[in-house]
Amino acid sequence: MATSLALIRWDAEPNKAVAIIDKNSRPDGGRWALVLHALLHPSPGRTLDRMYTSLGGVLEKRANKVAYALGLGPHVVAQKIKSYFGNGEQRVQQLELLRTSVPPRLEKQCIKLIGYTLPTESASMQRQAFKEIVNLVTLFPGLRLVFLHTRLLDSAKSLDAISALWERHTGSPNEEWAFWKTLGAMGLSHSNISAMIEASPILKLSKCSVDGLSIIERLLVECDCSSDGASNFPNALCFRYLGGIFDLPGFWLDLSSINTTIAHKMCREMVRVMKDLGVDILVLGVINEGEPEFDYEGIDFLATRILNGLSSWITKLEPEDWPAQPWYESFIGFIELLRRG
Repeated sequence: MATSLALIRWDAEPNKAVAIIDKNSRPDGGRWALVLHALLHPSPGRTLDRMYTSLGGVLEKRANKVAYALGLGPHVVAQKIKSYFGNGEQRVQQLELLRTSVPPRLEKQCIKLIGYTLPTESASMQRQAFKEIVNLVTLFPGLRLVFLHTRLLDSAKSLDAISALWERHTGSPNEEWAFWKTLGAMGLSHSNISAMIEASPILKLSKCSVDGLSIIERLLVECDCSSDGASNFPNALCFRYLGGIFDLPGFWLDLSSINTTIAHKMCREMVRVMKDLGVDILVLGVINEGEPEFDYEGIDFLATRILNGLSSWITKLEPEDWPAQPWYESFIGFIELLRRG
């Protein structure tokens, strides 16, 4: 595991509710006390701890910085796409409009980002583009189809076809590159997960009802079905899509009994995932180079959305009413697991 101070990256102002929960924790409580510290003091995600160790890597990194300074590169393009969609209700409206038409300026940025995935770019640039695509298609349901229809993909639509288009003639540079290439290609290709998301109206993605399973619950079922398999790619996409849904305003505005029950399920799922990652037994130390690649950033994002959302609920309730909430016990278990170390 990386030695970063944070598994969960906090991209909002310090959260008072989490601070209240953490007020009795030890300041030197180990790895996961550091996680809670990171919740209140923003710090880079774990992937920034991965340093280039070869001269070629250093030069490539410098080239990427130059590209960024010039307004080029996958991250800059991805930020422009995010800026187009905005946040909150604006995002919901833009996503609804995307179902009927694609603005030329959005299409232009999507073409640019796909261009960075091609083997004519450096391996580092490709990897960053793969990661940005995974992030964007799961944050903005429907954007997958815009990417898929860009001319640079040369009509490739299946996982194998997209992967082949992105492969370097020298083969995969390393396991991390191969991981993000596969996850990016899976994010673009058609799957049961993408079909489920894209068949639902945007407003219904975060809506839950006692009549049948919601999209959120169906994604949790998909996670359960794929968690025993040899590949964690479908799981990673499920968690990414869940993070995107919880980043929409709808779910957290409704304190109904069905929503509070689903919040309990989400906290319970986060505890399971973190235990599977060994969070409850690992200590701060050097990176285990033999550890398989995993989408930690996706879990970071989902966990932060859950913590933000539940913290907003906490502020609407009196402290004596907290224990009566269906999600409270599993939420405390989630927080305690973060503290442990």
